[in-house]
Amino acid sequence: MILFETTESVIEVLWDIVLAIYVVKIAFAYFLLNFLSGLALVYLSSHHLTPVIQLTTPQSELVLVPFLLLSSIIWARFTILYYEVPRVGGFRLAAGATALVFLAGASLLVTTPILYLEGLAGWIWETDKKAGLAFGALLVAYTLMMAIQMGFEHNGETGAGEGETTTSHGHEKKSIVAAVPTVNLVKNSKVKMQ
Repeated sequence: MILFETTESVIEVLWDIVLAIYVVKIAFAYFLLNFLSGLALVYLSSHHLTPVIQLTTPQSELVLVPFLLLSSIIWARFTILYYEVPRVGGFRLAAGATALVFLAGASLLVTTPILYLEGLAGWIWETDKKAGLAFGALLVAYTLMMAIQMGFEHNGETGAGEGETTTSHGHEKKSIVAAVPTVNLVKNSKVKMQ
């Protein structure tokens, strides 16, 4: 019994599922590294930096922005190298957007109970506008960071630089159809059951 007339659509669907799982895995790793380092920075800032230097809340929030941006740059680079993320803008933007969704969800889960129990709902509306804009820009940079780093990566088409190696598989100039062998399917009417 033949389950599918053509396997092309099934393979495309399975490939899309695998690709989506890969994007989610990369995005979750990027989010988790940034979230945990951000929690550590906020804890150190609020318990050690703010009481010593006598910073107000907006000032202490603005002091954190460059450190959080640096953390985002470092963890994006680490994630790209560890998971060997391809140099495809759409793929990296999808991973960044998914990581932003994870970050927004985790932030809501962490802050909502604290704000509810502490009665600090007014604190949200009293936040300094400069700090709010800085954190908004930080979220945009966080989302785009993996795609931005494509501009700083080695292209691979121009040859290896000093200390870099290139790999070649012999299909660089071929189209994808010519490089990947295709399997011909036999029509159902021609298949004879023995």
